[in-house]
Amino acid sequence: MISSSDTPAATIMTIDDTVENLELLEEMLVSAGYRVVQFPRGDLAIRAAMQNPPDLILLDVMMPGMNGYHVCRIIKQNDTLADIPVIFLSALGDADSKVRAFTEGGVDYVTKPFQEEEVLARIRTHLELRDASRKLHDQKAHLEELVRERTYDLNQAQKVARIGSWKLTIGDTLLELSEQTRIIMGFAKEPPPSQAPVSLDKWLGHIHPDDRLIMMEAWQHSLDNPQDGYSAEYRVNNGIKTLWVHEEARFELDADGLPVRAIGTVQDVTERRVHLDALEKQNQALRDIAWTQSHVVRAPLVRLMSLVDVLNDDSFTGMDRDEILMEITASANELDGFIRDISRKTDHVFKAQEPETDEPFKSKKGK
Repeated sequence: MISSSDTPAATIMTIDDTVENLELLEEMLVSAGYRVVQFPRGDLAIRAAMQNPPDLILLDVMMPGMNGYHVCRIIKQNDTLADIPVIFLSALGDADSKVRAFTEGGVDYVTKPFQEEEVLARIRTHLELRDASRKLHDQKAHLEELVRERTYDLNQAQKVARIGSWKLTIGDTLLELSEQTRIIMGFAKEPPPSQAPVSLDKWLGHIHPDDRLIMMEAWQHSLDNPQDGYSAEYRVNNGIKTLWVHEEARFELDADGLPVRAIGTVQDVTERRVHLDALEKQNQALRDIAWTQSHVVRAPLVRLMSLVDVLNDDSFTGMDRDEILMEITASANELDGFIRDISRKTDHVFKAQEPETDEPFKSKKGK
């Protein structure tokens, strides 16, 4: 294997107590383009490998002191060296020796005397496998990092929008919740494991008692008509305060059109509900003002209109024109006073019914 100019040659470590064998392997490997490091003893090879890990190890079985099996076992127990492929080269050709070699962590076993082409082919194969494994590991790590980044971005987006997600397998009793859903529903401060699924009973336990029936009826209707999806709005006690939550869900259907899984969202709509409730109170107060004040305004208005008609009637002799004009002025002033009083009352309604909002959503003008 001749390496390209921009790719360093793979380093092969050979471990054998026979000098002739080491020389033979060196000649063969160097000719194939590999870099070779040689060791006659296993302990020396292990210390060197820890300092500069090779790409592959060719290991003899029968050596004095520490045999090849022992060497391989130590290598595989070391986190730094564990992924280095070890090929055994041995004169032992029995099945038990081969089985033990693989048991200790070897990736291949070549019986001496060996064919040069065979050894080189096996070295090339295991180096390529190791390279592919490394690339796969790097790709997996990259994908995991992307997932972490996307999960973080999603959590941040959900936090800003005050919206969370959940999913449920139909027939199961456990809901998988996003981080923001746990916060909205009041599960975030529960003891570990904080990411464990939540049972339906616990979920229902956080819903306001007066709203549970409404939510359950909406859910049952959706199960009976899964193509319509699910939508409900209810109150939740999250352990700190009561929130209004809007919940939406869509179903995944099987071949028969039956729901098998639901994926949904919950959104904190408390602020919107506060504004809507305040608006409804304003509207009701204005209706009350209009109802109670309409007859008060009508009396001077009718009198004013009658006086104008009298003023336009030349045959009327009961009052002179100055008296009529004075009455018109008095009625107009009275009507103006009523209108001003209504204006003051409506202004008071708007000011009294202005909803309180959380600090992050107040205007920052003047700060």
